[in-house]
Amino acid sequence: MNDQIKGATPLSSVINTVNTIIGSGILVLPYAFRTDSIFLGTLIILFAGLANGMGMILQGAASKFLPRGTATFFTVCRITYPKLSVLFDFAIFLQCFGVNISYLVLTGDLLPLVYTFDGWSAHSMKVFYIAYSTIMIVPLCLMKKIDSLKYASVVALAAIVYICVLIYGYFIVAICTDYKNIPTEKLGGISYFKPQGIKPVFKTLGVIVLAYTCPTQFSIVSELENPTMKRICSITYVSMSITAFIFLSVSYAGYLTFGNTLAGNILLMYGNNFYTQAGRALLVLMVILSFPLMFHPARVSFNNIYHVFSEKLSNKSETAEEEHARIDETSPLFGSHEPDSAFLELSHELVTLGHGVDVPMSTQRFYILSAVLLAASYSGALLLNSFELILSIVGATGGVLISFVLPGFYGYKLIASDDVNTKRRLESCSPEEADNGLFTSPLLKKISLFLIVWGLIVMFICLYSILFE
Repeated sequence: MNDQIKGATPLSSVINTVNTIIGSGILVLPYAFRTDSIFLGTLIILFAGLANGMGMILQGAASKFLPRGTATFFTVCRITYPKLSVLFDFAIFLQCFGVNISYLVLTGDLLPLVYTFDGWSAHSMKVFYIAYSTIMIVPLCLMKKIDSLKYASVVALAAIVYICVLIYGYFIVAICTDYKNIPTEKLGGISYFKPQGIKPVFKTLGVIVLAYTCPTQFSIVSELENPTMKRICSITYVSMSITAFIFLSVSYAGYLTFGNTLAGNILLMYGNNFYTQAGRALLVLMVILSFPLMFHPARVSFNNIYHVFSEKLSNKSETAEEEHARIDETSPLFGSHEPDSAFLELSHELVTLGHGVDVPMSTQRFYILSAVLLAASYSGALLLNSFELILSIVGATGGVLISFVLPGFYGYKLIASDDVNTKRRLESCSPEEADNGLFTSPLLKKISLFLIVWGLIVMFICLYSILFE
């Protein structure tokens, strides 16, 4: 029956995946080549793409243990490691909140280059433009439904395509004119094999990890028509190949244009002409429209975390314990004599939990959380004025958790499991995949464990390199 459900085609799924992955982080990738060298930077981008791709495949595999269309990070956590649901919310919050701060910093960096006020200092204009953005951002963030913002993805795609073409164009012109179009003070040497050092490499590693992060993989899988593992793997291979090619080509073009004079955001390196002004303005419009799209899940995750800790502090966790007991009693994982009906009851409950209705958010709390998070976002943007620094921190925390750690936990729990009830869950939810060797692969289970260890190591080393220079 699932095969007859209409959904997204593989081509549209590839487009959505690539569009979701490629964002403003691409502006810092050429700078990563400055710290890593061309050789090591190439290896890191390829390896990060491979690791992220494996994480996406593990997410697709995990979705097969739930009814179609109900798999999210939260619902998969409920059937693997229920206590990790808070970790998931924390990862989503870090990802979205940090990216929003980077959006505001980017707005403050670019708009003064689009329109300059005579007699104003650079800092004053940055503060003014960041504050001025509240006129559009705050009303959009206070909307409880954001369906009308679906066109932000169109603006985002147009902005990224334009910026890529701009970077390629400047590089081609530089080659053809023997770099006469680049000011002498912006021309630096090229490092082919020697990185700047271990700490600089790990500082930019977080940026590369974040650039590949795809937080909507479960949604893409849910919307896919006939979502077999073969299709999911093919979409992941094609999407990551396209993304890696774009990342590498932009990194080569940007770095070979300016060399070691690059300082973070490459858009700040280009002169003030019509083409670069248009790119900056388009990118600012993109981040302003994208801000509420990231703000909404950040608010929901923050509310979930607040709810869990408030319940524990007030000693009112009996309801949650009863809920877990009821799940355990009815789940086929514990030997029910009627596995099908029990499984359907559990699935229905997971669907309900997946939509978040188990965590209330009153109107009063909605506005309080909105005010607190908006104030924190704008305060962070004014205090942290380095675009690449923010992306490094976000990538080393939320990006690592979403890309490596959580998918690794899912795969290690579900793949090649000796638990009969886990196999029964797969057979009940996805009978067409029951004989797929992917779900019994010891190699994939080891890869899952590797992603967990790799992710935790990257997180701690990157954070150490960033915070203790």
